[in-house]
Amino acid sequence: MEEVRNTDAWVLGLDTSGPGFHDALRKMLNDPSPTVRGNAALSLVRYGDASGRPQLVALLQPAQITTPVSGRVLDIDRVGTSVHKAGLIAKISYGHDQNLEVRSPISGRLRTISVETGQTVPANSEVATVDPATEQVWEALRALYLIGQPEDLSAIKPYERELPEIPDRVRQQAVLTEKAIRERSKP
Repeated sequence: MEEVRNTDAWVLGLDTSGPGFHDALRKMLNDPSPTVRGNAALSLVRYGDASGRPQLVALLQPAQITTPVSGRVLDIDRVGTSVHKAGLIAKISYGHDQNLEVRSPISGRLRTISVETGQTVPANSEVATVDPATEQVWEALRALYLIGQPEDLSAIKPYERELPEIPDRVRQQAVLTEKAIRERSKP
């Protein structure tokens, strides 16, 4: 169950003296759930382990939502709408009177909608993109402050902009994270 694995990934990082916890977290970096992988990567930072760095960078990226089936779009949400993990993004009608609910793999805000109600879409086509939630971004930036590398800067810099959708504390953390990475990478 994903919720249990997600909680485990968080709890295993609370006590870095626990034997075997570190190895269990490293294995969780391959979990099918992006949330579990992200929590494992965050917890590994407490061990001084940077092996989850790619997952931390992924936490800063928007999620691309696709439909696994071809069909007609019955309903689609609006750009700017807040969504929770597993929140409904769209409904697709396919086959003979079958409907599929397309859900978000992360919490955040709908950045783009790629389809319209009534439109027929092929399988595996993009339906929407979801920007990650503020807390997810902030936690990833804090972790990258400690273990980030220069190649991570392209994922960090968009959060340094003064835009209404980027809270000031996130912008400040992004600036601090970039500075820490640049300091660490000086010869």
